[in-house]
Amino acid sequence: MAVEGASPVTFISEDTVPGRQYQVPLSLLTFNSTGQIDPPSAWPDASNPLKPNDVKVLQTLLNSLVSQGLLTKPTS
Repeated sequence: MAVEGASPVTFISEDTVPGRQYQVPLSLLTFNSTGQIDPPSAWPDASNPLKPNDVKVLQTLLNSLVSQGLLTKPTS
């Protein structure tokens, strides 16, 4: 299911390219069956996806944004 909210979701890399700012477009995010948003796989590039520590940072950020109501499922 699509995601609504302020776009893009921005975070600073701690692992893939330390210090680089990444911006994840909402169009790459979807809610899973448990109501959480999984980080996009093979992003930002299939040949250079996020490393595990950055996936954890992004997952924590996405969970926080959902719990605060800043990222939501579409109403219609």
